[in-house]
Amino acid sequence: PRLLVSSLACTALATVVLAAAACGTTTSLSPTPTPADSSTPTATATPTVDPTDAAIVHDYDQAWAAWVTASADPKADKNDYPGLDEWYTGYELNYDVSWLILIAEVDVPGGEVVVGTVTPHPAVTSVDGSTATVQDCSWDTQYVADKGTTTPASPQPYGWTTASAWENLTVTMLLQSGTWKISNEVPEATPCTPASASP
Repeated sequence: PRLLVSSLACTALATVVLAAAACGTTTSLSPTPTPADSSTPTATATPTVDPTDAAIVHDYDQAWAAWVTASADPKADKNDYPGLDEWYTGYELNYDVSWLILIAEVDVPGGEVVVGTVTPHPAVTSVDGSTATVQDCSWDTQYVADKGTTTPASPQPYGWTTASAWENLTVTMLLQSGTWKISNEVPEATPCTPASASP
């Protein structure tokens, strides 16, 4: 038994780690020193955002904010939409204003409004001079309601629906007087995945 090992035997075996431990002594070995690392730490590069892309995304977001504001209170006069003039141009400007005027005065007495929001998730896919293409997977909660209420119009006009959904859009933007403006939107039939965090 380990308890009967004599002190003499312990002395003789003191150089052996296991015997020394059996005799109640401990031996700690000093760790091998590690040479100091004299190399300079490598700095992690911070991704840079292309300023043109950043401007396009900014203006795209502003265009959608202008649309949400305008559609929440449609007027019967195209001159009542200065925000749309600032962020939309060409076909898309004419289409949006015409559509808002239509629901403001034609469909039901007192008119209709658009309720809800659009959360864009744009990614710039190409820039060619003053023309840019943006791919957007936006979260759309908008629907048409009778003016002054949030009760959905039934039926929803012009193919609209009350169901919130991801909307896949290919958007053309034009640079005019320093502002990137939406000139055309093409809804895509394929499902999309947002380029940034989901709402």
